[in-house]
Amino acid sequence: MTKIDSIPPSLTYSTASQFDRGPDSRLIVLFPASTEDNPHLSHRIWEIARSSGLNVLLLSLCSDYYEESQLRRHLVMMAAIIGDGHICTDIRIEHGNDWVGQVKNIYQPGDVIACYAGQRVGLMRKLLHEALRSQLEAPIYILTADQPIKNSRPKSLLQASFWLGALAIIGGFLWLEVKIVQLPQDLAHNVFLYLCVFVEVGFLLLWNSIFTQ
Repeated sequence: MTKIDSIPPSLTYSTASQFDRGPDSRLIVLFPASTEDNPHLSHRIWEIARSSGLNVLLLSLCSDYYEESQLRRHLVMMAAIIGDGHICTDIRIEHGNDWVGQVKNIYQPGDVIACYAGQRVGLMRKLLHEALRSQLEAPIYILTADQPIKNSRPKSLLQASFWLGALAIIGGFLWLEVKIVQLPQDLAHNVFLYLCVFVEVGFLLLWNSIFTQ
C-alpha cells in the first residue's frame, strides 16, 4: 500500500513498504542533466542519506556526448558537498533517455530512489516517480526543487520523431508487402507475407518502447 506524506516544501516522499537495508544500500538520486545548482537540495539529499544510513549514488542520463564533461563536473561537485565521513558518494552517467530501464538495471534490494518532482519521461511525459512506482517495488523520495525541471526535448519534437519513425516503418514494410504479393501464389508466398507482418509489428513495438520509457 502506497502512503504519501507531506513534509517541508523541499521534500515529499512515498514508500510502498518497509525495506531491509544493508551496509551497502544506496540512495539513488536521479539527477536530470538540465538541473541547475541548488545547495539547499544538496543538503536535503545529505539529510536523507544521513538519517537513513545510506550511501549516495548520483545517476544522470546524457544524450549529448559534448555535454557529458560539464555534467560530470557538476555531479562531482555535488558528490563532494554531500559526502562526509559517514556517507560514501559515487556518480554514474549513462547515455540515452531510459530512466526506468537504467534504474532497474542497477537497483538492489534495500536501495532507495530519489527523483525530482518535475521529472517527466516518455512520449506522454509521464511523471518519473509514477513510472518508477509502476515498475519497481522500492521506496521513492520526491524532491521538490525551487524551479521546475526543464525538459531537454519538447513534447512536440518527441511526438514528431515518434510519428515520423512509425510512418517510415509502416511505409517500408508496405512496399515490401506489395513486392511479396507480386510473387507467385504458393506456400512460400504466404509464409513470407505473414512473416513480414509479424516483423513489422515487432519493429513498431520496439519503436514505441523507445518513447514510452
